[in-house]
Amino acid sequence: MVFLQQSSLRRACAVAFSVTAFSLSQQAFAGGTANDNQSTMGIATAGAGQAAEASDASVIFFNPAALTRFKRIEVLNVASIATFDNDYTSTQDNDGPPTDDGRQGSNGEFFSRKDGYDSALFIPGLFVAIPVSPKLVVGFSASGSHGLLTRYREDFPGRGSGRESDLKITRLNLGFGYKLTPTLSIGANGSYERYFQSIKLRLNFRDAVSKLGPPGTTALLDSLSALGQAPPIPGETDAKLRILGWALNAQAGLLWEPTDRTRIGASYRPKTRFNGNQGELTVNENADTAAFREFLNGGLIAIGGPLLGVNGPQAAADLAPQQQARQRVIFPDEFRISLFHHYSPKLDLMATYTYQDYTETFLRYERVSNGRVIEDLPQDFKVAHAYRIGLNYKAYKRLTLHAGYGMENGVVGDDLRVPILPDNDRRFYGLGASFTPSRDTTISLAFGIIDIDAGQVGNNNKVTPVEVSGGEFKGIADLDAEFFSLGLTQRF
Repeated sequence: MVFLQQSSLRRACAVAFSVTAFSLSQQAFAGGTANDNQSTMGIATAGAGQAAEASDASVIFFNPAALTRFKRIEVLNVASIATFDNDYTSTQDNDGPPTDDGRQGSNGEFFSRKDGYDSALFIPGLFVAIPVSPKLVVGFSASGSHGLLTRYREDFPGRGSGRESDLKITRLNLGFGYKLTPTLSIGANGSYERYFQSIKLRLNFRDAVSKLGPPGTTALLDSLSALGQAPPIPGETDAKLRILGWALNAQAGLLWEPTDRTRIGASYRPKTRFNGNQGELTVNENADTAAFREFLNGGLIAIGGPLLGVNGPQAAADLAPQQQARQRVIFPDEFRISLFHHYSPKLDLMATYTYQDYTETFLRYERVSNGRVIEDLPQDFKVAHAYRIGLNYKAYKRLTLHAGYGMENGVVGDDLRVPILPDNDRRFYGLGASFTPSRDTTISLAFGIIDIDAGQVGNNNKVTPVEVSGGEFKGIADLDAEFFSLGLTQRF
């Protein structure tokens, strides 16, 4: 039964259900994390069949053309819990700059942080499909599209280049699918994307001073401090960079159904360009850091600074407690093609290939006031190719089991990888089940793992300015994630 033939009461119920679910999702997402898994069944099948299966309304995210598969109003609510394991292992002695109490990493030392409240996060999503006519279906979704969460122990040797990072992009999609012929559908959606990034690092003044001036600068300042002619070089303090922005984009898709058992779907989404991202750089200030900034602004540094090649006032301004920051970033274009085949009354087989071009993506942050670089992290990102396979097995009339496996290459090499982006080759594993107690309701459960290969960090010597490169450290960073998901589909 199509939408226009349904009663006003059912339509009202559907709208009320959607509005309520969306408001709850927004409240929960404020404390959420980055997520590239869209639905519970998608987690269970490791993303196989994304652009062709259309098992639920989340297909609008992957291929709006496949919306034509829906004959009734459908609302999908997803609630997932993601847990993260983030570790670092030193591969050299005297690893990283000394902490305030003089400790450094030693070869083979393991730094693990798995017990913080922020290592487990709640991730919601909302997806709606509404048939308007036998040929036209419209859809809406609100979910996370890209992201990364890293949390390292506070004393790990690479803390100066970033010990915590949180990147998430929330995408709102509004789209349609239109059936051109009985076997061919087209579709498109427009999207509004909200960008958020937060990076927290430990600012080590002694390491920064040693790089800002010629050899012996720290010893000279220590001597002046002992004579009462300069304040002591401060200990470590926290610095935090927080960036917000938005962008508009679109997606186009095709769905071909050569037989009633086989579907092939494809979609393309151009690069997302966030050109107006702005935020704030905050440096935690105390009495020692305030005195040191005042010293940089004048005193002996005004006379001796030029001889040392140090611009004292400029360095003092760079350490101001609050500074406006900006960023311009480009996220990859995406091409996706999927195959779905109803092999037998009990078994569905699926596969997906995804292409994402990260070669124009870069990490660079500047000060709004003068354009000076806060940090530039060259990465030389590559193209990502992902391959996924999965299946559905109808164990009983109302119970379907799901499983999937996928793999994807990393987009950054050992020479440039940094701790806040420990990307590497990865594998996806998924298991789940769907229970349909009535024709109007489906409940899904899933468990998924993203197993990322451990990778070398600390080899990137191209970070600028050099005084914010985070000290000399070399180690192995390892990031893995597990997902527990519950999905509720309601049809009207």
